[in-house]
Amino acid sequence: MPLLARVAVLFALGFLTWPSGAWACSCPMALDVRDSLKTAREEADLVFHGRVEAIQRDRGADFEVDSHLRTTFTVLETFKGRAAPRRVITTFEDMCTYSFDPGVEYLVYAHRNAKGDFHTDGCTRTQSANKASVEMASLRDATLPLRPVAMRRQHLSCTRCDVEAVARTLVCGGAESCAPSSGKASEAALREGRPFWEIHERGSGERMSFGVGRDGRAFQLERRPDDARVKRACEQRVLRRGCARLSLQSPGSEPRVTCVDPSPEEPLCDEAATRRASWGPVEAPPRGLCIWGRADAPVCEWSPETVPLAPGAPTRPGLVCTNGPRGNMFPCRVVPDVASVPSPREHGPDASGW
Repeated sequence: MPLLARVAVLFALGFLTWPSGAWACSCPMALDVRDSLKTAREEADLVFHGRVEAIQRDRGADFEVDSHLRTTFTVLETFKGRAAPRRVITTFEDMCTYSFDPGVEYLVYAHRNAKGDFHTDGCTRTQSANKASVEMASLRDATLPLRPVAMRRQHLSCTRCDVEAVARTLVCGGAESCAPSSGKASEAALREGRPFWEIHERGSGERMSFGVGRDGRAFQLERRPDDARVKRACEQRVLRRGCARLSLQSPGSEPRVTCVDPSPEEPLCDEAATRRASWGPVEAPPRGLCIWGRADAPVCEWSPETVPLAPGAPTRPGLVCTNGPRGNMFPCRVVPDVASVPSPREHGPDASGW
């Protein structure tokens, strides 16, 4: 599909979409796993399991974009299309691109253009093979997974790890009046050996901190995983590197700071250490839409209202969903029977089972 046409379709589907990482790529969501897999199989011209052997950047008139990558695969298994020992798949370098890594195995859903070349993108069901065992099993058997008929919610809570709070503790013992410095004030404090801290926002939007603590030690703080990579609540940590010294560049320069002779990272805050999990009752499955990027692990939206499961209704298979970091979108996983996961009274530190 031409680039402009693809962008138009994606914007038209914006009200049913999910942002991918830091990019604004938007993909349509399917109500359940059977719809998602059935549509993907029908629309793809080629579906195979392969290992990446080489990646080459190419420019030309074959596709209506400035640049694209051609990835060569050794084919390990073909599920749809003519079997061949090797395949070359094109990915466009746009906001919906799919990035492959050399030597890694993938399940690839590809479409063929008018010239017979195959391409894929981030809105197909292309994914790493180590996360696609359930989907590949269903492809081999030419079956579709059973539709989840029930759900149980898991609620995670913890003490949040905040870079600014950790920096205040290192510099001022946690006093609320301990404001960050910036620019020339930071440079002067560093020259004079005075405690200070500064917040720096990187190009990805992730914030980090650096400074000199009350003990005279220079430090650099980062929170990981960063906000764009968080998959569920209560999994972030704040890590400190000690620095023999800090080297500051002028404000606006990249990098703003260099940690000279850094020490190994050490965690100063870990949300998992205070994580607690509690379980809701067995209820009806999500009434909203789900992103079935994995056949066994969708991301779903639903109303906060609990819809009880009818007495005697089946509970196999089901979904266990936990509160996540992105509004009303919740990561879920398929389980054989939601009635067998912990009861609402079973909760405690790190009782999540994930």
